[in-house]
Amino acid sequence: PPVILLLHEAIPQHFWCIPFSVDGNPAPSIRWLFNGTALREGLYIHTRIMEYEHNSTVLHGCLQLNRPTHVNNGNYTLLVQNPLGSAARSVQGRFMDNPFSFSPEEPIPGRCLRVPAETQRCGTRGVSVAVALAVSACLSLSVILLLLNKCGRRSKFGINR
Repeated sequence: PPVILLLHEAIPQHFWCIPFSVDGNPAPSIRWLFNGTALREGLYIHTRIMEYEHNSTVLHGCLQLNRPTHVNNGNYTLLVQNPLGSAARSVQGRFMDNPFSFSPEEPIPGRCLRVPAETQRCGTRGVSVAVALAVSACLSLSVILLLLNKCGRRSKFGINR
């Protein structure tokens, strides 16, 4: 039956690696659980067998994680199985602290919630400032164009175009 010889905590290499060594004959299948649910492997998280010797039944490898974040922190369980039995062992993976001081699902403090327009008063100041800036920019542009039109007609040296 398969035996898990080694399961180590994550090591930062070019990718993060959770190293393992398993032994079994016939060669066991390798699966992973993340926080108790099946880990879906793909482009950024996958199992890689590092060393395979033809005259040995031991497999050395690692679960590679490409740029893991705080979302990937949790309990990783290695499951190995062949027709003669199975084995499991877990390790805690900690890659990054949560960079947010709030939960992304909660509303941001100081921001308006989506409420009917009759009761919403949060954004009126910002709208009035934006309108005032737009009006002053239009007036300034009009004055500049008027000055260029009046003063730009006379040639300084009396040369007509």
